[in-house]
Amino acid sequence: MSEDELEKLKREKMKKAQRGNNQSREMQEQQARKRLKKIASQILTDEARSRLGNIRVANPDMASTIELRLVQLHKMGSINGKITDDQLKNMLKKLQENKDSTNIKY
Repeated sequence: MSEDELEKLKREKMKKAQRGNNQSREMQEQQARKRLKKIASQILTDEARSRLGNIRVANPDMASTIELRLVQLHKMGSINGKITDDQLKNMLKKLQENKDSTNIKY
């Protein structure tokens, strides 16, 4: 085998390995998202869950941020019972206020 053929085989193996790593990383991210959704659905009322679903359609990043925050609060023990729609609205307002206050004006 020539050096060119060996190099070509090495590149092909590297590409396969990278594809495998990307796929496993994507699977891990999907599993993490599923766990977040499961926990969030357990601590939200039906109305609040519906609102979060609507937010997900309009702004997936915002929905993920909210889910992460809910899970953090749940793990810290700050959530007693289920989050109602009104409580979720208040959380959204606070997130929006924080977002507005971080804007840089020229």
